[in-house]
Amino acid sequence: MFKFKQFTIQQDQCAMKVCIDSCIFGAWVNVSENEKVLDIGTGTGLLSLMLAQKDESIQIDAVEIDKDAYGQATENFKQSSQISLYHEDVKSFSKSNYDLIIVNPPFYLDALNSPDAKKNKAKHQGTLTLEELAEQISLKLKSEGKASIMLPPPEMIQMENFMLSFGFTVNKKLQVRHQKESKVFREMAQFSKKELTCTLEDLYIKEADNQTYSDDFEALLKDYYIIF
Repeated sequence: MFKFKQFTIQQDQCAMKVCIDSCIFGAWVNVSENEKVLDIGTGTGLLSLMLAQKDESIQIDAVEIDKDAYGQATENFKQSSQISLYHEDVKSFSKSNYDLIIVNPPFYLDALNSPDAKKNKAKHQGTLTLEELAEQISLKLKSEGKASIMLPPPEMIQMENFMLSFGFTVNKKLQVRHQKESKVFREMAQFSKKELTCTLEDLYIKEADNQTYSDDFEALLKDYYIIF
């Protein structure tokens, strides 16, 4: 169980637990009034619940292919009437015309599979490759819509190329480091078909003592984390 200020995530049935990079991603993504949102591969439902907290007027469709994760998200979504959950493969999901698509996709292309089959599905591109994800975003997003995606830097380069083939470019990016002098371990990018100059932001989680959270991290997560 992971408690936030306004909701609680039950995660005992999910292979992928609440992690700090997903929390950063959910806090970083912007939503606008009355937007129609699609959360691809919702898992525990963390991202959908974080976005629902931002604006009560948005409506979210969350899609999850894994049976256990679907059951867990069903339990977690009882806390919000804004979210509709679907136990489907997004490739066969028929709804479209979304203003915003969010996704924290499987990203380990070449790493060895875990003995845990659930973790394999959650972390490896077995059921949805990045190229297929780019295609699904193109099919399900409004022409003027935006898509927000989180990936490690090498996979983000690939994703940017796949998205470009469907006419999308990055117009906003956040690079995340554990500490100020650390390497970037996650990138969060907002894609759209609008030709805009890309805004690049940088965030590190902890100060040099590896105990104190940075001011920027605290400011980003203060509406969610109980400790702030």
